[in-house]
Formats: sequence, structure tokens, C-alpha cells
Amino acid sequence: MKNKIKFNLVRIIVIFTLFLCYSCSSEEDTIHKNEESIEIPVLTPKTLVTIELPSNTTITFKTETDGIVFEASGDSDNFGELDGLNDLSLLDRFLTLTDESIAVPTDLIKLEEDQKIKEKALQRATIEKHSVNLSVAKSFSNHIKALRFPSLCNGWKERYIENLNSKPDRVTISFKNYNTYDISGSELHNKKNKCRRVQFGLTNCDYNKELRIYHEYATNNGPAKTYAIIDIPPRKHKYYSKSFFAKAKRFIKIVSFNGHRYGGKVRFSGYKDNVWGLDNN
Repeated sequence: MKNKIKFNLVRIIVIFTLFLCYSCSSEEDTIHKNEESIEIPVLTPKTLVTIELPSNTTITFKTETDGIVFEASGDSDNFGELDGLNDLSLLDRFLTLTDESIAVPTDLIKLEEDQKIKEKALQRATIEKHSVNLSVAKSFSNHIKALRFPSLCNGWKERYIENLNSKPDRVTISFKNYNTYDISGSELHNKKNKCRRVQFGLTNCDYNKELRIYHEYATNNGPAKTYAIIDIPPRKHKYYSKSFFAKAKRFIKIVSFNGHRYGGKVRFSGYKDNVWGLDNN
């Protein structure tokens, strides 16, 4: 009798174990199916639009296979003129920089998750890309408040990381008159090490040497690979922002050759799963 009870107990344990394994497998399958059901747009690399400011700063929106890039470059004396765009998604930046009569590139609409911004964009005509350079909207250029060159390149050198708990969806590293090699990674943000957006606004304080920036990423804890190498000429500034459809561990590496100086900010954002290419304030 005792042997029969033991045998039945063993059978119950085996059946219960198999049930648990099946449940885990089913849950994993569901997760994979849910991940596969997320539609990620297929993008074709191209320049979407080039916008020119009266200060001779040139802005470019361009599509890459895994996301969309915003770049702007100009004289260091005018650094800060685009700081008002820092908290805007790429589509919102385009709408802010252009007149209402200007058609919106469709790739910018694909990347946008904020329905109000998307609806605002769809009130305009749409276009695949603009083949001629555009002038910035007067409503934007009339309110530019540039940060003058000396404020970033004078005084004691500083490197400051904002309070990581104050902005749950982003982390910002600020530099002033800095002259040291620096590598900043998205893992800085309170163990949430995968983000969808990387951006910086940096000025080269040097009169003779280029400042080199590497935008890198790492997959499965492997070695870092390079998305882009961005050079900032002497006495110039550069804004760079890339918004992705998928999260990953990403880095900005600033190479200061022979200790020449730079200033500005680097930001990682889009840690939340329901945010594509836009900052939450």
C-alpha cells in the first residue's frame, strides 16, 4: 500500500512538473509572438530635408536603415540657437522649424508616436523628401536666443550629470571648458541601459583642431561598434540626434586630441517601452 502511495505521489509530481514546463513554454511563445507582432517600419536611407538659418547654421534630417538623424552645424558664436528643440521629437522639430505651407516628409510621421503631433503634421501635405533647401520659418528665427561662445569655453572645466531620478526617461551630461577624453553610455541611467534616442549639442572651443565624436553601440555585451563618426571643425558647433525604432545600449565617445577644449551636452532618452524617438519631461 505504501509503495502504491509513493508511486502515485511520484506520478503527481511528474505531471505537475510537466504542466509547469508547458506553461513556461507557452508564455515564452506568447512573448515572442507579441514581439514579432510589433511592426517596425522599413526605412530607405535618404536626405529628407535641409533647412538653412540666417546665422549660416545648416540643419539636415536624414533617414537611415534603423532610424532618423537630425544634424545641424554652424559657428560657435551662435551655439545654443537650437537649444529650444532639445525636448521635441523629430517630427515636432520639423513642424517648429518650417512654415505651415511646407509638406512633411512621410518618414518623420512614421517615427512619431504622439498622436497629437502626428495629427498636426497630417494637416499639411506630405512628401517623400524635399529636393531643394528650405529657409527656416520666421516664427522660429525671430525667437532664437543663442548661447554665446565664451560661456561654454571659459572658466573652470566642468562635467556634470543631472540627477538621474529627476527625469525618469532621460539622462543628460553637461560639459564646460572640458579638455579630457570622455565616454558616456546609456547605462548611466539607473540600470536602464537601453534607449531609443541619443543626442548631443557640442561646441569645439579650439581655434586649430577638430573635435571627434563617435556614436557607438554594443550588442549582447559584445565589443562596441560604430554607427557614425562626427567631426566638429575648430570654432564650430554641432547638434546631432538619432531616434531609433528599437532600444539598444548606446554610447557617445568624445575624443579630445591633445587636451583641447569643448562644451555642451550629451543626452540619452527613450528608455520607456511606449516611447519612440521622443523625450518625456
